[in-house]
Amino acid sequence: MASHGDLSPELRKLRASHHHFYLSVYTSTDAVVNQYVCGGGLDLGLNDEGIDDARKLARRFQKNPLKIKKIVAGPELRTIQLADLFHDELRGKMLLFREFADQFMGDLEGKILAPGFDERNPPRGETLSNFSSRVHNGLIRVLQEKDLCLIAAHPRVARQIFKWIGLEEEKVQPGVLYAIDLPAGTGNAHYRQV
Repeated sequence: MASHGDLSPELRKLRASHHHFYLSVYTSTDAVVNQYVCGGGLDLGLNDEGIDDARKLARRFQKNPLKIKKIVAGPELRTIQLADLFHDELRGKMLLFREFADQFMGDLEGKILAPGFDERNPPRGETLSNFSSRVHNGLIRVLQEKDLCLIAAHPRVARQIFKWIGLEEEKVQPGVLYAIDLPAGTGNAHYRQV
């Protein structure tokens, strides 16, 4: 199965050299706990557990800080909070990328998750194709950065990033910091949990 990364001319051009970045996904919001749909239409923050988990993850780098210069987040409060907690420890410059906003789930926003929930093409929402293209454009911007970046992401955004770099078979776990290497050429990315 071909990966998105093999299909993107823009990524192919950028793959002339090696790229490295970090990626993390928040753990808990009230939507996660109460199992309702929260996409780009609800600007929900992290709940207490999500803030505590993010703070613990960021504090792991107090004694051994990474050389991360930029922390990139989507425009919703929950990713900004995650990025801000990383900023407290890593002191990188914070950037907001509209391209990394969560998928707008249209009529499903705020509704309880129902059996057969289809996030690919939510009614009156953003199609998966448009969402994926938008995330792709954000990934291109990150890979064009000269400085080492950390992306504070929504789960759906992180899954799309994994797909674009050839890791579509891998599961993205909340509350984990991934170090991702995108080698020069056409091979799949490599990642490890930090």
